[in-house]
Amino acid sequence: MSTQPDHIQDPSTSKIEIEQPDKDASRQVNPEPEEKSHASAADILSGNATHELTHFEARAALINAEIDKFGFGKYQKCIWLLCGFGYFLDLAWAQGVGLMATAVFQEMGVPADKQGLIFTCSNAGLAIGAFSIGIVTDIIGRKWAFELTCLITSIFGMLLAVSKFNYGAICGIYFLSCIGLGGNIPIDATIALEFLPQNRRYLVSLLGIWQPIGVTIASAIAYGTAARYRCNVKLPACNNVKAGEACCTVSSNMGWRYMVIIIGCMTLAIFFARYALFPFYESPKWLLSKCREQDAIDVLRKIAKFNGADDPTLTLEDFREVDLRYEVENTEQTRGRDAKTYILNMFKSLEFLKDLFTKKLECISFVLLALGYMGNYWSFNLAGYFLPIVLLSNNVDSGTDNVSDTYREYVYIYLPGVIGAIVALLSVQMPLLGRKWSLVISAALQGFSMAMYTQVKNTAGYVGLNALEYIMQSYFNAVLYASAPEMFDTTYRASASGILSSLGRVAGIVAPFAGQKYIAQGRAGVLWLGAGGIWLAAFFLCFLPIEMRNRQMY
Repeated sequence: MSTQPDHIQDPSTSKIEIEQPDKDASRQVNPEPEEKSHASAADILSGNATHELTHFEARAALINAEIDKFGFGKYQKCIWLLCGFGYFLDLAWAQGVGLMATAVFQEMGVPADKQGLIFTCSNAGLAIGAFSIGIVTDIIGRKWAFELTCLITSIFGMLLAVSKFNYGAICGIYFLSCIGLGGNIPIDATIALEFLPQNRRYLVSLLGIWQPIGVTIASAIAYGTAARYRCNVKLPACNNVKAGEACCTVSSNMGWRYMVIIIGCMTLAIFFARYALFPFYESPKWLLSKCREQDAIDVLRKIAKFNGADDPTLTLEDFREVDLRYEVENTEQTRGRDAKTYILNMFKSLEFLKDLFTKKLECISFVLLALGYMGNYWSFNLAGYFLPIVLLSNNVDSGTDNVSDTYREYVYIYLPGVIGAIVALLSVQMPLLGRKWSLVISAALQGFSMAMYTQVKNTAGYVGLNALEYIMQSYFNAVLYASAPEMFDTTYRASASGILSSLGRVAGIVAPFAGQKYIAQGRAGVLWLGAGGIWLAAFFLCFLPIEMRNRQMY
């Protein structure tokens, strides 16, 4: 977690001397200067709270200094692009399955009271994936998650296209696919942060641009497949008619299968790029957190070679001097080098999570961000699930009679979401806004655009307001997904991000049940319920104790 007040010099641009017995006293290293804790109520409200720099954070500052020397080199650019593909897949699959759902329901004769099962399974898989992959990533490393999440998603995703599966099997397979998919955003944001130089961390917010691109491309694929190659929407399922009567057959409804195969192949291609085409090295900061200093230095040298830059000057002796300053003995441990022992003991090492809940600032930040995630998913799922019903009850057509035209409208709605990610990139760098107030403002605007749905009177209003809401949602998501991992240090960064994402997914599962009574009463109050959830999140985010814009990220 960052603790550096704005007036303290960045260790990457300054050197301080550390006295040590029986050594050359003139040897220079660059850990962060000592500082006192500032965590009063006033500090927390102003976003200027700090805590004393820990031993690990002082050592991580040495890694930061070396990464800053690389700048935004070739390796960093590849990392940013490949992490962006993870964001892309998150919503490409969500949109694709959402658009294919009606074709599946029709073909398999799924009753109305069972149609929500596939979305419940989706959210459950995403929640379990985010939670478990986040924690395990902090235990065994970033590399495996960077590669295997895409492989899991692609394998089970393409299995959806097997024609003999029934609806229950499809829900189960999609659940398994979402376990891999759920780890993408929290892990990819973590990885990008740990490889980017400090002065380019704002580019993590720009990763959010890949989400509306994913939705748009999925909509375009659905327009050319699921909409074009599907049976007549008025035909019943073949399991509900007598032999010989016209019905929705598998052969006449292949479009949705083509779509999941295409998106699955794209996912597999991303896995191949991450695994075979790009030499992904384990995060130096994660290696440092596991007391593998020499391995961290070796990775820095490999990155320098990839970038065509000078070799890093960091040595083991630099870490030893930090140890002396903190009066810590040699921290190099055999458990970090003995792979067999490490794997056997990895589940005993969950004690690293205790700092997330026992340190004041970390705990406050985590709770407030959790409310932000939960409000976000609460709002999004209420709108997605009930908006068409509300509009229909108000005699507003949310689409057209032509399925292809309806799918084309989705492109118009979601492509402007790119604007939200660009606005996020700009606002997080503004001195008066930064991460904290960008979160608050974007959440408030998202709630406002959702509340405006109550005033929609026609299809044009539906499309325009839907696009506005998605711009605001993209703005909020881009800042939230980038800011959350910044506020926690490497030791439990992936775990914190994964748990936060998981809590958001759980809120998304619960939200439709909470909104049912409003729909039963025929009211648009469900939209106010969704807007209220994200507005409440905006209120609590005002109290975030840390503003990360000008601070070190460890």
